[in-house]
Amino acid sequence: MLSYVEHDNAQAVEIHIGGKVSTEEFDRVADKLEAFIARHGQVRVLEQISDFEGMDAAALWHDVKFSLRHLKDFNRIAIVCDPHIRNLWSSFVAPFITCEVEHFEPDQIAEARDWLMWPEGAADV
Repeated sequence: MLSYVEHDNAQAVEIHIGGKVSTEEFDRVADKLEAFIARHGQVRVLEQISDFEGMDAAALWHDVKFSLRHLKDFNRIAIVCDPHIRNLWSSFVAPFITCEVEHFEPDQIAEARDWLMWPEGAADV
């Protein structure tokens, strides 16, 4: 299951990933995200992962291709997930990401949104 919410005023999207992700679901969300990137250039992403059971092989391949095509299109990523998922993500994806990335525990969704929306270059208070 994938859900997708856009925040045009903040050039940010929220994606919730759970259950088993099909190719059709992935492609639907990827198309929306590509259109959002086309409108805004670099964007921010909050990715919330819970009860994730995987994705079919075609969806995984589409995800790899999408990610490689858009490596430079993200300027901040907040990932909300359990630590064991974070370790898996870090092993596979982190070496390719050049933007700011922060990880948050599942009960820190508000903190993740705050960090994601914080203006670039603003001093921490």
